[in-house]
Amino acid sequence: MITLYQFQGCPFCSKVRSLLNFSKTPYEVVDVSPRGMKELEGITDHKKVPVIKDGDKVVVESATIIEYINENYAKLPVTDADKKWTDWVDNKLVHFLPALIHPNFKTSRENIKKITPSGGFKGFIIPFIGALVMPKVAKKMKAKYNIEDPRGEYLAEIDHWVKEGLNGKKFYGGDEASFVDCSVFGVLRSGHQLGTVKMAMAHSKDFALWYDRCYPLMTGERLSNAE
Repeated sequence: MITLYQFQGCPFCSKVRSLLNFSKTPYEVVDVSPRGMKELEGITDHKKVPVIKDGDKVVVESATIIEYINENYAKLPVTDADKKWTDWVDNKLVHFLPALIHPNFKTSRENIKKITPSGGFKGFIIPFIGALVMPKVAKKMKAKYNIEDPRGEYLAEIDHWVKEGLNGKKFYGGDEASFVDCSVFGVLRSGHQLGTVKMAMAHSKDFALWYDRCYPLMTGERLSNAE
């Protein structure tokens, strides 16, 4: 069985989970502590998540992991046009999330609390430390990728996905979800409780319908209210 080493709120980890869920590939999750990442000791020297372990094989970097899962388990078709969209997910869409989720200490701490088990020392310290770090990361990413209006530019990319990706279809893949749907949904799903999905759903009815269709297929859960 595959073991996925992850952070719960990591968009690239969420992308991996979406493909595993959609392909009904059995897996178990190990949540990695951001302080020291001790759970990866003895497995890999790579100090980023996601990481998967499949028997004796260890795979790092989300794009490589996704390719490995698809080749060995999901076996979904991937065209050159599909790769352009998955590149868009990794190189464009995902960059708006830190600025929207972690604009300042207060908002960042509140959001991290939503995805951190409550109670005990970890329930206090993880949101506190995360909120010290993540707004700085968000600021650096805004500068690196020339993001001036995170909300407006993010919603423009949502419109791009709806118009050019979905193009009037139920899914990118047509009547059935595809590899690309898994990638787009997976990254956006990481913000389900953190405001970014709710923002996109309020902005675009077609996006909301698509997200609702993907949710049970790629989470194995029923959708209540996207937040």
